[in-house]
Amino acid sequence: MRVTIVVVLLFFALHVTGQQTSNDTLTVAADTSVLSPWSASAAAYYYMLPEEKNTTTLFLYVDYNSIHMEARYNYEDEQTFSLFGGYRFETGNELLFGATPLIGIVLGNTNAIAPGLEIDIAWKMFDFYSENEYIFDFEGSENNYFYSWSELAITPFNNFRTGIAADRTRLFQSDLELQRGVFAQYSLWKLTGGIHYFNPFTDEYFLIGTLAIDF
Repeated sequence: MRVTIVVVLLFFALHVTGQQTSNDTLTVAADTSVLSPWSASAAAYYYMLPEEKNTTTLFLYVDYNSIHMEARYNYEDEQTFSLFGGYRFETGNELLFGATPLIGIVLGNTNAIAPGLEIDIAWKMFDFYSENEYIFDFEGSENNYFYSWSELAITPFNNFRTGIAADRTRLFQSDLELQRGVFAQYSLWKLTGGIHYFNPFTDEYFLIGTLAIDF
């Protein structure tokens, strides 16, 4: 029941916000001839974990031209904040490839330095995205670990994206080293809502409800 309510609320928020977009706003956006070098977005991931406490992970992304910055909370560990900075490289025409090397500091339940790499590839309606980092824990090398989130997706029609995902995380404790699942996302106006279903049809399953906004 809780999962159903979360999904309904996500898509209801997208629908209501889209109805409130006025023609004047669209006209102003269309008349903008010079794009700002700045862009930003924020996202919340709500982890629904059976037999464990549900938790929320927060993200803030800021870009200035090719300079990329991220702030995260509850990502590397619970009650842990991290701040990353990097530079994006991209190339390609029909097949688009982007790579963003990052370096970050992690503070909270885990205290560490974290080099990372984000990769994205797009071709027609298909895309691949992967973010990876290695945690060098200040308390000792026995706490070091590799962290990864990847998605392989298809966008069969406007505003709808779906595919498969893989996650290696400390937030969900299970016997599985790598969590595997499926996901679906829908975008409207500047909002994107979605649901991820990991380890489907097993005792190790969990769900993530997502909501993101572009500024």
